[in-house]
Amino acid sequence: MTLKDLKWYAAYIALMTIMLPFAVMPLRLSVQAGKSLGRLLYLILPKWRRIGLETITSLLPQLDRYPEWRVQPNTPDAVIRQVFINIGVFVAELSRLYFCKDAELLKSVEFNGLEHVKKARERGRGIIGITAHCGNWELLALAFGASVTPVAVIARTMKKDYFNRILEKIRLQHGNKIIYRDSGVKEMFSFLKTNGIIGILPDQVVKAPHGILVDFFGKPAWTTVMPAKLALKTGSALIPFFIHRDGEKNIITIYPEIELMTSESDEERILDGTVKMNRAIENHIVRYPDQWNWLYRRWKGVNG
Repeated sequence: MTLKDLKWYAAYIALMTIMLPFAVMPLRLSVQAGKSLGRLLYLILPKWRRIGLETITSLLPQLDRYPEWRVQPNTPDAVIRQVFINIGVFVAELSRLYFCKDAELLKSVEFNGLEHVKKARERGRGIIGITAHCGNWELLALAFGASVTPVAVIARTMKKDYFNRILEKIRLQHGNKIIYRDSGVKEMFSFLKTNGIIGILPDQVVKAPHGILVDFFGKPAWTTVMPAKLALKTGSALIPFFIHRDGEKNIITIYPEIELMTSESDEERILDGTVKMNRAIENHIVRYPDQWNWLYRRWKGVNG
């Protein structure tokens, strides 16, 4: 085992060690402990803190164009401090989901916009749900499976099997399933043909040939074309789903379907759908900027 492998395994052991206390505490106490963990992480992870601060600072001219951004406590440091606090809460909530202590969390979830899901499912061609790493995106999928209908989560395989096992135990609850992105295209088509709902998080770097450079907050970012391409080929509805924390509640908001432009060119329609997808994600982020993962290098790889 290499030194790098040992570090990964040590991280796994540390995670499992802190998850159990979060699960056995009362929910309110668990959330408060998660906030304390987030404040600690802000202090002891200067590299992540720096990445977040640099990212927001570089985007301020673009962000200031949004009225929703201007009403936030939106200095870079204020946002990043709260991002870390939300990461701590996420760990606390994830711990409860892992140990099946999810009843109170599921009760905290409210849905807005379910009529868009109902309308799309009447067509019988399935739904491609797009979301982002905002709030507790794992709870988004589980709440949907528990309260509405099971969904298939499109996921990347983690580098280490033991992290995969953690996420699989969480994601496979309430009738949900996982389709691994690298080998699951046929599964996606099959699931959509049953009028199923798949969930994709496209706010990650995906380079060519599976991704294209598309504007994201005023800068080109490698963005997956999978959602738009699937919508074009299957006729499935492309619908934005997001979750955010509001006090003790977790609010799931479902927006109207993203309509692909009318064009004879598939390439133009895929580009159009991908651009609109990024706009939907931007619009959610500026409403709840402290709940998106600014610590991820979303624009990496653009210059080589």
